[in-house]
Amino acid sequence: MMPAMLTRTDHCRSGKRLRDFFPRLKLLLQAAAAALAPTVVGAIDSATLALEAVAGDGWNARGVQVVLGTPGSARELHGVRVTVEELVITGVREPVRNITVTCPAFQLAGRQVSCPGAAVDAVLPALGRQRFQAALRYELAGGALEATVSDLKVGGGTVSLHAALRDGAWQGELALKGVGSEALLAVARAASMTLPAATVSGRVDFSGQARGQGAEPALIEFAATFTDLTTGNEAGNLATDRLALALAGRLERAAGWNFTVEASSASGQAYAEPVFLDFGVHAIDVSAQGRWREDGRIELQNFVVDQREVLGGRGQALLDPAAESMLVDLDIEIGHLTLPGAYASYLQPFLLATGFKALETTGTLSGHVVITDGTPQRADIEIRQLSADDGTGKLALYSLSGNVHWRGTGSEGAVAPSRLEWEGGLVFGLDLGAATLDFRAHERDFVLLQAMRIPLLDGALELDRFEVRAAGLPAMTFALDANVQPISVQRLSRAFGWPEFGGQLAGRISDLRLDDGVLTLATTLRAQVFDGRLEVSDLKIEDPFGDWPRLYSSIDIYNLDLAQVTSAFSFGLITGRLSGYVNEMVLFNWEPAEFDLRLYTPPEDRSRHRISQRAVQNIGNLGGGGAGVGAALSSGFMSFFEEFNYDRLGIACRLENEICLMDGVEPAPNGGYYLVKGRGLPRIDVIGNAGRVDWPRLLAQLAAIAESEGPVVE
Repeated sequence: MMPAMLTRTDHCRSGKRLRDFFPRLKLLLQAAAAALAPTVVGAIDSATLALEAVAGDGWNARGVQVVLGTPGSARELHGVRVTVEELVITGVREPVRNITVTCPAFQLAGRQVSCPGAAVDAVLPALGRQRFQAALRYELAGGALEATVSDLKVGGGTVSLHAALRDGAWQGELALKGVGSEALLAVARAASMTLPAATVSGRVDFSGQARGQGAEPALIEFAATFTDLTTGNEAGNLATDRLALALAGRLERAAGWNFTVEASSASGQAYAEPVFLDFGVHAIDVSAQGRWREDGRIELQNFVVDQREVLGGRGQALLDPAAESMLVDLDIEIGHLTLPGAYASYLQPFLLATGFKALETTGTLSGHVVITDGTPQRADIEIRQLSADDGTGKLALYSLSGNVHWRGTGSEGAVAPSRLEWEGGLVFGLDLGAATLDFRAHERDFVLLQAMRIPLLDGALELDRFEVRAAGLPAMTFALDANVQPISVQRLSRAFGWPEFGGQLAGRISDLRLDDGVLTLATTLRAQVFDGRLEVSDLKIEDPFGDWPRLYSSIDIYNLDLAQVTSAFSFGLITGRLSGYVNEMVLFNWEPAEFDLRLYTPPEDRSRHRISQRAVQNIGNLGGGGAGVGAALSSGFMSFFEEFNYDRLGIACRLENEICLMDGVEPAPNGGYYLVKGRGLPRIDVIGNAGRVDWPRLLAQLAAIAESEGPVVE
């Protein structure tokens, strides 16, 4: 018998544009079922049904042909085959092509058709040619549809799914096993999903189910495991490397979405600029319950974070993904914040441009923090045995413990006083002793509640008043009144790596300010050294805790005992007194960069003026006349004397651009300048003739002087 031929076009009523995966899946299966369901089957050996085009809500098929096989019974056909040249699904960029569905046993029961063991061969978008098994069931009267697809090959793994549609309600199940994430990304893009440009590799195992009505799901449940997940975006500020991640959740529609979600990772790394997390070192578990509201905000009604040896906490939060600052509200109880894990994971990335970028830390913190409308409102923190050391000997704090209570603007109730205690520390390399700090912190203000004493080297710093107002704002004020109890200059010099000498540093400090990273002192510091006095004024330090501190100051020198000075610096003995100044001094990274120095015998000095051969030789070297001085000392009459009388001495140096502009006490008759002007018998004059001296060379000469044993006179 000749096969029956039929050509027609069937247009269904158009519906709203479909947006989600499960409705699209429904329509795809609906198209296949429609092709498999002829309305008339006669008593024929075989028949071919050709459909030029078939269209439905969200899909259309072209070049459809149905070949009906031989009847096996009144309700079954053997060898039914459906071919479709092209199937276009709304929202999917590329059509499905060259579809062949072979049904060994096509069953008809009343108004229902089914194919329990169909073999499908098709070219799928992003996946290429696929051969897989499917089971289809379609009710002609009500349009109910049920389909199962198994062992679909995707990205080196398999995909299976089951979907059912009845009276506009649908449900579906999806399972992925060992699927490459690159292939999933390609499928998502082929389905017109908007995704950021990114690279991705790794494998995914997934099981999930969903149900809904129309185009919108009502319930979604899923569990996924990602293995060796490596991703990166174009900007380079988000990335993972060989990440192992387990993720499970449930979403239920109710004026938005109610959800629960759990995530855990114990290997691999993740980076979200500037934070880098190594979950192989610090495994993490996170869980949350909440609601994704219709306005786009996310309510975390309860969340729990447990990161091994780093962080443990629970609380509530409100997030706004569309806002510049995503965190709107936060109420968190911190069970533990453990160092050094928390420092390395969450603090260090934000400190890389500061002097705190490489701290060695220990200790724990716990407490309660509240943020409302993006503004911190309160913090109650307990600190236990916290220690931090920068590893350079400049800055450290040991065994800090206590409680900190802070309240922000608009907070209710008075803020409780805070107390911190520590066992020791270092500031600029200076040893700090144990101390207790009682204070109150409110909004941007800090007030010392009672006087405190901080041991410093062999002395102490006694704070009478310490207040900070409007911290962090341009209008910030900083006030400090303190006494410096006598500190050994010898120990102070040792801490700064200077030549050691006697004396004490003491005085009153007031109006000390830190403003915009600059530390300034309006008062004068005084030190009793070498039986004389030093006064330090106009002190200013830029970036005091940074990598490149810059210090500005001026120093006045009054009536130092030269015998003590020259003994301390192994310069050669000189007796008498010395005064002078160092104006406009600039130290960069604690090394001299600029200054205007002048040292001289004070006019009123009536003490004995004697100078040794070694001191004469060293002064001559500084002024560039060392060879002549050495020749004079080692020959003739002068070689018989160990010491000489002098009238006055002095030296000047103005340092600029690593060049020292030299001068002495007065010009010499035949050029140059007097560094030492002799008097009486035996008398010697030391005349300098170098007007410009390279500063590094001068430093090298000073170092050589300190190490040498002096000239040999025969």
